[in-house]
Amino acid sequence: MKEKSTDNAKMLAQQKRRANRLNSIKNGIEGGTIKEFEQMFAIITETRMSMEMGISFAAFRKKWQDPTDFTVKEIMRFAALFGVKYNTMSDFLIHKVKAKSKSSVFRD
Repeated sequence: MKEKSTDNAKMLAQQKRRANRLNSIKNGIEGGTIKEFEQMFAIITETRMSMEMGISFAAFRKKWQDPTDFTVKEIMRFAALFGVKYNTMSDFLIHKVKAKSKSSVFRD
């Protein structure tokens, strides 16, 4: 079966949309405008993000609801996916943990 030029154009358009979405999230995280996972999910769905991360949907949902469950390797995948530094992504997740935790460990 011969590949049609329209198939190639569709694939390129999808790749461009994906890159734009990931770049929007990157800029939001680095600029501090994205503070919640829900803001990311307005750009990329939970399902798509779990697929991009290589995590099952159920496990991903559990982890974003309790960010302490993310592994170092998963934080590295997040950073690579969005094109941000590891520290930037870990800081984002630490702020999520601090917001939910009542532990004195996270009080300033």
